[in-house]
Amino acid sequence: MPKDIVQVEIKRIPLEVENSGLGGMELTELAAQVEAYMQNLQAEGEIDTLKQALYAALHFASQAYLKSQNEGGKRQEEQNRLDELILKLKAAQEK
Repeated sequence: MPKDIVQVEIKRIPLEVENSGLGGMELTELAAQVEAYMQNLQAEGEIDTLKQALYAALHFASQAYLKSQNEGGKRQEEQNRLDELILKLKAAQEK
């Protein structure tokens, strides 16, 4: 079965990215965000492209991690509320 490959470009470097559940538009937008972040790093001072890429990777990985942590906390709050409602319903049924 052929894999879906999307071509993107970051800092004039073409990349072939295997589609991992995202569409071509999403991958292109993400590549543009990475490039913009790398350009901001370069504007702060001249650093090599590899270092920019590593900083960008760490930045976006930390954003994804924080988002998943926040979502996990929200899910736990919702689960706790649901558990409380179940207990109240059981108590009401027993009366």
